[in-house]
Amino acid sequence: MLETIVSLLFKPIRAGLALIMAFLSVFGGIAGIEQGKIAHKNDGCLASFAVISDTHLTTANGRREVLEIGFEDMSKAKDRLDALVVNGDITDGGEPEQWESFVKAILRYDITDNKIMVIGNHDTWGGDESYEYTFGNFAKYSKEATGRELDHVYFSTEINGCPAIVLGSEGNHVSATVSDEQIEWFASEMEAASQTGKPIFVFFHQPVNDTHGLPYTWEMDGEVGPGTGGIGDASDRILEIIQKYDNVFYISGHIHAGFSGEGDSKYYVSVEKYDGYTLINTPCYMYPDVQRGGNMANGTGYVIEVYENEVLIRARNFITGSWLPKYDVTVPLS
Repeated sequence: MLETIVSLLFKPIRAGLALIMAFLSVFGGIAGIEQGKIAHKNDGCLASFAVISDTHLTTANGRREVLEIGFEDMSKAKDRLDALVVNGDITDGGEPEQWESFVKAILRYDITDNKIMVIGNHDTWGGDESYEYTFGNFAKYSKEATGRELDHVYFSTEINGCPAIVLGSEGNHVSATVSDEQIEWFASEMEAASQTGKPIFVFFHQPVNDTHGLPYTWEMDGEVGPGTGGIGDASDRILEIIQKYDNVFYISGHIHAGFSGEGDSKYYVSVEKYDGYTLINTPCYMYPDVQRGGNMANGTGYVIEVYENEVLIRARNFITGSWLPKYDVTVPLS
């Protein structure tokens, strides 16, 4: 009975939040011109998955509800998503109660069987901030949310046959701590993934150094050094591995920017295409920083569709249920 009463009370609160967030999206100029459910897959679609980042869950009123509005949108896709990736800074401080809030939110909706969680720097800032403590929390709550047993913050999986490689920081700094063991593992996994003939998706919370307008888009004053706001010391080694292969998509978050295409911003571009690989920076879901570039609103992210000859990167506002085709990017496969 109590659960029923709470549910009834929650409905108008959630509806009110949806209206508020929709208003903010309109005010920000990216409410979307096409609204409705995530549509049936187009003919020939081999995989379709959602990516969001920087949900920064706390126990504060409203944050979980704002996340749940987006999860509800994903759960109503006409064709069930093949995966959902939450690309780091899932929590704001890595504490158990914040993880529990996230788990309750994601398990409330039938989004997909394949949920992928990526550790972010905020997820390593809990308790004594030791790697053992923060990884223990990440592994515990990742298992609760996804069913996946983890021995490391890095692991491999697949999205409907497409290789998906997850990297993560083994330290508690803003930039990433990446061990030699993880680098060697990544090189081996990339070689194996390349044998599938499918596009390879690499997820890491931190962007490659000096991409997406970094370091300027991190501090905004132009006084910071190279590498600020990116992976850090291991960036060049990771990029060298990526550059050995074709059809690689490296997907990050961390910057707290929005959507921006070529010519929209002096510094920031959401999707950067290079010879053989593509860098995608996912907008901040919970609280984007208006100074860091791009057009933004809460609740934004991507739906990525894989076809035989191309990958379509589709911008979406999951709160308003709107597509944002201005920021869509199509990447041909070689």
